[in-house]
Amino acid sequence: MRISTLQMYTVANSSIGEANREIAKTQTQISTGQRVLTPADDPVAAVKMMELDHNLARLEQYQKNIDIAENNLSLEESTLDSVLNLIQRVREVAVQAGNTAVYTDSEYDAFASEIDARISELQSLMNTQNASGDYIFAGYKGGDKPFVGDANFGFAYQGTDGQVYIRISDNAAVATSDSGKKVFVDIPAAHNTVTTAANSANRAVPPAVISFGQIVDQEDYDAFYPEDMVISFQDDASVAPPGKNFTITERSTGNVIGPYENYPYNPGDEIVVHGVSVTIMGAPASANGTAEGDKFFINSAPNQDILTTLARFSDAMKRVDGTQESKGFLSDIVADTLDNLNNAQVNILETTSSLGARFNTLESTRELHQDTELLSQEILADLRDLDYAEAASRLSAQTMILQAAQAAFTRVSQLSLFSRL
Repeated sequence: MRISTLQMYTVANSSIGEANREIAKTQTQISTGQRVLTPADDPVAAVKMMELDHNLARLEQYQKNIDIAENNLSLEESTLDSVLNLIQRVREVAVQAGNTAVYTDSEYDAFASEIDARISELQSLMNTQNASGDYIFAGYKGGDKPFVGDANFGFAYQGTDGQVYIRISDNAAVATSDSGKKVFVDIPAAHNTVTTAANSANRAVPPAVISFGQIVDQEDYDAFYPEDMVISFQDDASVAPPGKNFTITERSTGNVIGPYENYPYNPGDEIVVHGVSVTIMGAPASANGTAEGDKFFINSAPNQDILTTLARFSDAMKRVDGTQESKGFLSDIVADTLDNLNNAQVNILETTSSLGARFNTLESTRELHQDTELLSQEILADLRDLDYAEAASRLSAQTMILQAAQAAFTRVSQLSLFSRL
């Protein structure tokens, strides 16, 4: 068989090129420490490695989620601890205030000032934000401030009932927040009580407001409970001379209550009805031929939020005027306050207990992920990592093959008939 010069060079180029590629691949494996550089190197191992990399990435995200959950729950726990400390201080003031034979009107004003400061502090704690700027007690509406209002005209919760959950494993998610309504609002009251609210359809600009309400005669109110009341502003022409006036009715029946039919309105005047005292401030819109007047609601309630408990305690101390009647009323409110603070404390401690259970879940899940990650890394190393001894031996053999091929080509390329003449 005759071999042409072109064929000889083509075969030599292919052989030497293949040897160079094998050496380059081995050198790359040694430099990277990886046996499988492309799926073609080991298709079965490559598929398994992709699965393991995906699992490790998922575990890494779960670990980040656990860190976020722990940070949020730690913030909530420290906030609730601060609230409990505040409740303890208010309890001490309430015990002192209950000794009505000792303190003067001015001293009660000083007590009330401290409680007002505690109300502001408490409201700030209840509106705590996490590192992302979300309100931790707002439920699903983390971007909106949950507790609004003030000690003069009451408070409102604008969050939701739900909890924010974060996934920490394929089959588990943990609540990273608690609803402020559950923790601070839905607290069983010592006695039947009320909440107040303005109708959302009121037309006055600026809006008229109603106070948080105070039970000044518990027996009278208990006899009326659980009926609700509606304060409706009537046409100015309903009274003579014309002027703003209101009517109070039972919500369920529409029956007028007592003397409060077309009753003259004076901003800030105390309105006492069925043992409940409220005041309305502002200029409510009156009824006319085309629209109803502004309305305000006095709703019965079995629960009393902690802010209202403090506000009513402060209000009772401000009412002390040296008379036995005002001091007797304060004594009743102090007893209610202490009971309501106990109920609030129980509510918060139950939430704190649930935080402990969630912390335990996070810790055990973190440990499980760490064990799984370690095992996955070991399997991945077996599949991907290079045996340096084997690779070094292989590189030596490949280098020798290349050198032999190069030497053979040198000898063969010099052969010709002229060298034999």
